[in-house]
Amino acid sequence: MLNKMISTWDQFWFGPKQLLNLAFMRVLVTITMLHLYFLRSWNLDYFMADGIMPRDLALSSLDEIYRPLWGWFFWPDVLTPWVHGFFVFALLLLVLGIGGRVLMMIAWMIHAGFIYRNFGILFGADIMASVFLFYLSFSNACARLSVLNLWRKRPVLVTSDALSSVMMRMIQFQICIIYAYTGFEKLKGMSWWDGTALWSVFANPQMVYLDYGFLRHVPLVIAVGSFVSILFEIYFPAAMLNRKLKNPWLIVGVLFHLSIGLSMGLMHFSLFMLSTYFLFIETKYLELFVARVQRFVLRVPN
Repeated sequence: MLNKMISTWDQFWFGPKQLLNLAFMRVLVTITMLHLYFLRSWNLDYFMADGIMPRDLALSSLDEIYRPLWGWFFWPDVLTPWVHGFFVFALLLLVLGIGGRVLMMIAWMIHAGFIYRNFGILFGADIMASVFLFYLSFSNACARLSVLNLWRKRPVLVTSDALSSVMMRMIQFQICIIYAYTGFEKLKGMSWWDGTALWSVFANPQMVYLDYGFLRHVPLVIAVGSFVSILFEIYFPAAMLNRKLKNPWLIVGVLFHLSIGLSMGLMHFSLFMLSTYFLFIETKYLELFVARVQRFVLRVPN
């Protein structure tokens, strides 16, 4: 009995798993970061001496709970454009599956540097990117969906090593904890209990792009949306353990995050959260998608 429990535990954490799921997550995380940092090319002064945050106050301005032991922005401010350019190029390579663990760890360190150089102007997408990129940097996420596989003569690696398996499980646990914690935190607010929480978002022009004033005529939509949000988040971990609930829950999650991204302008944050869903999808569906794309590409005339 004990040996079976140990074997199950070992297989759960360290057993070989399909790398294709991890590769899909890598592509979505890095391409979203690439777009995010490309847009910031026109606002690099926020991370330099002439910006709103002096270098010597970058860390001391943070609350102690968020303050790192040292500044990750190891480069002088005058080199920020060059570091940013290298970072964008590194992200492009990672999208293509080039660089592996080493380049991904370097990219994570640079990303952490930008975060702590001016924490006040960043938002949840940057935090999620740092968390998931950190996990990915310890995994063999570049083994699949890599342009290098077009020229490699040896067989493509399809299953994970022990460390990559652990990172996949850690990401799954991380996203489940994020959802559950967020859901339980919402229970502290009375507006979530009376079903009016979403109205405080849709009625605030600083938080949404469009005018959602018409929703005041259908308060039931606001109430249902508020309660569904809580139920979705709190029960997400349990749903991922249930084969019948997992896929419907993931579909609801996609709609949930896309609605947040489109209505509130938080698409980068939504895509980072959705990137973890690939680790819950059965690999056979991803393999089928890859096969269809390959057949389509081969049909395209040169």
